[in-house]
Amino acid sequence: MSIGIKGKWIIAYDGKEHRLLRDGVLVTEGKRIKYVGKKYSGKVDRWIDASRHVVSPGFICTHTHASSAPKDKSFIDDTGAKSLYMSSLGENLTALGRSINPEDYHVFAKYSMAELLRSGCTTMVEIGMVGTLGAETTVKYIGEMMMRAVEGVGISDGRWRRSQAANFQTVWGEPEDGLKRLDKAEEFVKKYDGELDGRLIAALYPSTVDQVSEGLQRAVREKADELKVPVSIHAAQWVVEFQNMIRMYKMTPVEFLKHTGLLGPDLIIGHGWATAGHPLLAYPEVGGSDLQILAESGATVSHDPLVFLKRGNKMHSHTKYLNAGVNVSIGCDTSPQDMLNEMRMASYVTKLADWSCFSGTAAEVYTSATIGGAKGIGRDDLGRLAEGCLADIAVIDMQTINNVPCRDPVKNLVNCATRADVMYVIVNGEVVVEEGKLLTIDEATLVEDVQRTTEAVWDRIKDNHYQNLESDEVSPQSFKPWEE
Repeated sequence: MSIGIKGKWIIAYDGKEHRLLRDGVLVTEGKRIKYVGKKYSGKVDRWIDASRHVVSPGFICTHTHASSAPKDKSFIDDTGAKSLYMSSLGENLTALGRSINPEDYHVFAKYSMAELLRSGCTTMVEIGMVGTLGAETTVKYIGEMMMRAVEGVGISDGRWRRSQAANFQTVWGEPEDGLKRLDKAEEFVKKYDGELDGRLIAALYPSTVDQVSEGLQRAVREKADELKVPVSIHAAQWVVEFQNMIRMYKMTPVEFLKHTGLLGPDLIIGHGWATAGHPLLAYPEVGGSDLQILAESGATVSHDPLVFLKRGNKMHSHTKYLNAGVNVSIGCDTSPQDMLNEMRMASYVTKLADWSCFSGTAAEVYTSATIGGAKGIGRDDLGRLAEGCLADIAVIDMQTINNVPCRDPVKNLVNCATRADVMYVIVNGEVVVEEGKLLTIDEATLVEDVQRTTEAVWDRIKDNHYQNLESDEVSPQSFKPWEE
């Protein structure tokens, strides 16, 4: 099927960078883009009138936990552990995770993909669904929701253990256990890579830099080079991890990734903010910069601002990383999983970090959410609108209460637009969102399922909290209940 889109603005790609094409035409043929330009005289099966819209490449979310993230909403806000530098890792998130029943993951996974698609996101680097749902069900749900997904099996040979009140240490298992997980990850790659008409991109997922040993990291690097697939790892993501890496190895997380050889152009680091020189760490940049190491390696950092802003923390800063030569992408590590919102937060937090209106520009963060993400997963046919690229497209209404007046659609996308403004989303040449409605699932039923499921999770918090605290003790309500 062919689709023609007549847009007021098209964010087109000229072979080197995005350009703003006014009153343009985009034509798809099958799952590829056939034409981008001013006029098209050929026939198409369907025309979409985007005369008040901006036509954008679909956004690429380089970090999300689809089967678990929705539990965060309305619960981790305004909470954290002061003893863990305001982080929820090892505290509230642990109790929440243990309170999820197996059937809950199914509801959350579908909801997460719905959230992302409705925000114009067409590709997600998803971490966790295979472990919680199983490989077959994960691929089935991605297929049903019509998402493009980078997916893989989790790999680790260590785990966190709490000793005393707030002392987290890594406890190592048998090396064979990690290698067995790597074997399962390889099996997934060989079985599913390229499935769903190419929408399934298989990857390797070593879990966190402090739960994957030096030997296992080297083994993952060797396997990634052999299979030629993307790799993603959590690293430089919280103060406790950074301090523990210094104690264990006398190296920062970034330095350790370089030491093991895992660092490379196929690696996406979520979240990558805890680097030498960050004000919160009080650890100097002596003998070389973490950002310099990242830039020289070609690795990608997934900037996921919202989850850290909620903890009073931030990357320091998006623009600083770009200026250092680091490839930066955008991800969603918590709910709401909304790429428009994450771009906005990335822009604002960078301006605050640098005390500058010139930092975190709309052009910078938009490029990170498109081309930066595509580079991170090793694809030059995604994240851009050009002939021959895959037809992953978002069409956003710029004549709404949110977006008027509109002089620069990129600035309005980053600073003003919401999911309600996303009118069409096309994945692999197929319309998935039409007139703001998701076609692949009944949204009303999904909303009811998510509310019911998550209320039950919150009710189970006491049974899974290490201090046996009730849900309202862990995450107090904003206001006291009304009592007659």
